Amino acid sequence: MAAQSVGATPGGDGAGRGGHSRELFWHTLGRLALLYFVPLILLAIFFNLQYRNLLRDGRRVHLQVIAEQQANTFDLFLRERLVNLDNIIDDPRFGDGGWKERLPGFLSSLLQTSDAFVDLGVVSGEGDLIGYVGPVEYQGRVNYHGEDWFKELMEPGRSSVITEIYRGFRNQPHFTIAVRRGDGAAARILRAALSPERLSDYLTTLEGASEAHSAIVNSQGMLQVTAPRVGELLRQSLFTPPPTPERGFVPADQETGRPDYAFAWLRQTPWSLVVTDARGGAEAGIVGLPTGFFLGTLAVFLFAGMVILFRTRQVVGAQLATERYEAELSGQLVHAAKLASVGELAAGIAHEINNPLAIIAEEVGVIRDSLDPSLAQVDDEPLDLPEHLDAIHEAVFRCRDITRKLLTFVRQTQVRVEPHDLHAILDDVLDAMLGNELAISNVVVERHYDRGIPEIPTDRNQLAQVFVNLVKNAIDAMPGGGTLTVVSLLRESRAAVAIRDTGCGMHPEQLEKVFSPFFTTKEPGKGTGLGLSVSYSIIQSFGGAFYVESAPGKGSTFTVELPLAME
Repeated sequence: MAAQSVGATPGGDGAGRGGHSRELFWHTLGRLALLYFVPLILLAIFFNLQYRNLLRDGRRVHLQVIAEQQANTFDLFLRERLVNLDNIIDDPRFGDGGWKERLPGFLSSLLQTSDAFVDLGVVSGEGDLIGYVGPVEYQGRVNYHGEDWFKELMEPGRSSVITEIYRGFRNQPHFTIAVRRGDGAAARILRAALSPERLSDYLTTLEGASEAHSAIVNSQGMLQVTAPRVGELLRQSLFTPPPTPERGFVPADQETGRPDYAFAWLRQTPWSLVVTDARGGAEAGIVGLPTGFFLGTLAVFLFAGMVILFRTRQVVGAQLATERYEAELSGQLVHAAKLASVGELAAGIAHEINNPLAIIAEEVGVIRDSLDPSLAQVDDEPLDLPEHLDAIHEAVFRCRDITRKLLTFVRQTQVRVEPHDLHAILDDVLDAMLGNELAISNVVVERHYDRGIPEIPTDRNQLAQVFVNLVKNAIDAMPGGGTLTVVSLLRESRAAVAIRDTGCGMHPEQLEKVFSPFFTTKEPGKGTGLGLSVSYSIIQSFGGAFYVESAPGKGSTFTVELPLAME
């Protein structure tokens, strides 16, 4: 059979509406927060990432510029020291042994040009120190023939050399800078020692020194010139620049803890000048953001939050007003459907009342006749007056019950959800309200109740209206009579009532519109089209579900499911 099902959501009373209002407020606030804040958060993340990328690129370029500038300056410094020695060794006063007397004066002039010089010595072509002025007092003969710097300087084509830092005869870290004139044993070498401390001091005076930490390392990464905050001389550093290119940038290594650094290779000696950011690099997240940008972003978020809160109150207020209007309209519609049902029930109700009224009239007539002397006979038995009065009393109370139930059904009362016996409501509808109409219409009622169903929370009057609508529709669907089957059963946490008729059934097109207001399959003038739509609204307000199954010529089954407890 074709089938259609309709679900429903829970309704509620005043306390429920308060909870619904809060739930609606938070749901609306959450949706608007997602709508407003998610794009803002994504934009903030995007701009933060872009800013960090720009900051990182800017820092990289800035460090490279500092490294190149400092390397050029340091190169120039070393070149000037070589020129200082060249000027002395080429001085006419240096030749023909004149250096022996003027060596202290030459050292004094060197110290005037740079305090990095420590001493000054003259070395023969065989490596012997033949002249010296400085802080060290050598004991005995000093020969540099086995020193690496001497071997390098004596190579063909070499006229100068700057060594890496080493301890030498003095056992103190120093650099040797030397120039040569002549070849072989006749050569004369002028050598001087440079102080690493003075070179470190000079390094801190270079441009950009306040923004970056600088150090000079050899090709193996050994520190040649450095400050204490960077490392210790003759120790392996964290920085080993690649041999190519001459200038470059190396990103941080998280495993070793090495920070970002830029490097530039010197031209006077195989050293590399490395610089790192004195600020320790750009901080992650919003810490590295400019204060203005951060405050601006915070202001945007606060403004958006106020807009969201204001808009939420507006939306919730409008929604609650709409729901109140719909509730009032639904109540009016339910009442209108009741009045329409009363009109359809008028004939049956009149017949129901006529029966006890006829009994009352008959009993009154009997009593009246017994009181008429002209009708009395000698052999008549005395009238049992209490029996006739009891019959009148029973008929009066039967009329009262019928009118009370009718008034209760019609009266527009406030919804009161209380525990009720589902079967008692069904019996009220099938017997008291529609019993006579069912009998007149030749409809046989079969009841199959599950007595294990407990009382359910519902409004008795509204649920009765639903069953009246369903039973009336079933009667109209069986104009020649038939069987009406009413079944109740438990379905998990719900009580279900199925009302099945053996009538004409409905087509699929009619099933699609069966719960639409003012839609009816009855002839014009015989139906309002409100019964099923109102019934659907009532079941929906109880948190239940409504199902219908029907096929042409095979009757229809309407099933109502109601929760055993308020959700």
